[in-house]
Amino acid sequence: MKKSGKIIITGVGGQGVLYLTEILVDAAVRANIPVATSEIHGLSQRGGSVTAGVTLGENTFGFVEEGGADFLLGLEILETQRCINYLHKESIVVMDNTKIFPHSVNSQKVLYPNPELFLAFLKKNIREAIFIKDKSTDILPAMRNLIVLAKAASHKRFPLKPTYIEEAIKENARENPEFSLKIFRSSFSPIQKAPILR
Repeated sequence: MKKSGKIIITGVGGQGVLYLTEILVDAAVRANIPVATSEIHGLSQRGGSVTAGVTLGENTFGFVEEGGADFLLGLEILETQRCINYLHKESIVVMDNTKIFPHSVNSQKVLYPNPELFLAFLKKNIREAIFIKDKSTDILPAMRNLIVLAKAASHKRFPLKPTYIEEAIKENARENPEFSLKIFRSSFSPIQKAPILR
């Protein structure tokens, strides 16, 4: 685990992109790691595309350039695909199995991308792709971001230790911090081997 890195978080409004950004910044401060965030791109209103960058380490300035992301946390499949320009060959993608169809898909003007083909592309072009297939009915859709965060934090290359992330969740959870921690802890499982495709 190194104390530097560049992270992109992407999803749509209502999925908690900003919330995950706040948690990562808080965790970095607790770990005494310099941290900065980029401007939130897109509409934070429900349904709009949202992308945020978090950079950690010395001389950090928040901006994640094309080909610069070490981790991409995708809360929605299409939004993850839209961010492939941030990836490099050593990038790690953690993507949730959530589909939110934009108007162009609902109006049948375009087809929604095939997740399996996208995962196959990632497997060939980056270090690792972790696809979260399970869809628990016990967790509100707006809290699935914590599952994505837990899977990322499980990786040995993730720059923030889970103990600091848990402290940040306690501080920033809008409702029921203990339940938020339970979701994070139940989804955390150290990943031993790379590359791996789930």
